[in-house]
Amino acid sequence: MQISLETALLKFLLVLFRCLGFMLITPVFGRREIPAQAKIGLSALLSIVVYPFVHDIYFDNNLWIIATIALKEFMTGITMGYASFLLFSSLYLAGEIIDMEMGFGIVNVLDVQSNTQVPLMGNYFYIVTILLFLTVNGHHVLISAIMKSYDLLPLGGVVLQEGLIKEIVISFKDMFLLGVRIALPVVSVIFFTDLALGIIARTVPQMNVFMVGLPLKITVGLISMIMVFPMFFVIIDAFYNGSYEGILRIIKEMMVRP
Repeated sequence: MQISLETALLKFLLVLFRCLGFMLITPVFGRREIPAQAKIGLSALLSIVVYPFVHDIYFDNNLWIIATIALKEFMTGITMGYASFLLFSSLYLAGEIIDMEMGFGIVNVLDVQSNTQVPLMGNYFYIVTILLFLTVNGHHVLISAIMKSYDLLPLGGVVLQEGLIKEIVISFKDMFLLGVRIALPVVSVIFFTDLALGIIARTVPQMNVFMVGLPLKITVGLISMIMVFPMFFVIIDAFYNGSYEGILRIIKEMMVRP
């Protein structure tokens, strides 16, 4: 059935609201270094690609109903982007744990995306992971997830349910678990270094362990990070699949129950 120009325009704007909300917060496209004009342009381009595959929706002439649907679509995009954002935040958590063990606890760098201080090693993990994620076309996974969302969650079909909060809490739990797993190899090596320094301090009291320990822990920590660098490919696999699966779980919790 042919729809009117006004209905087609409203449909495109609703598609644009969801894509824009997703682009604003997702880790790859939501970086503050990307100008706002570029984010809007990418969202509009993605909306043009997605538009033919979205089921038609017919609106009432009530402005409040249309505004409510637009707000729900925008929040849907933000919620989907937040699911992938939580996954990437585990890198900062891992870096914070490693920094505390290496002696970099007071060393932070400014993250231009959040405009906050982030751990040094966490920023390193984040940059390397983003580069590898883009190398393996991980951003295609995010685009596929936003396109898949229109099949599972049509325009105006968003329903906020109790399971959505539960799923977000589970995403927080997964973020902490992944962060600890990433930091565990390096932290374990530094722990055994601390143990060895403690034994030396008891057996050789004349040695100033505090003066030797700090540069030694930094050196051991950096060497262990180089040794476990192949682990990044396992991390990328978890991010590659976890981003898509996490977004789909969020979408399913916003679907209308049969």
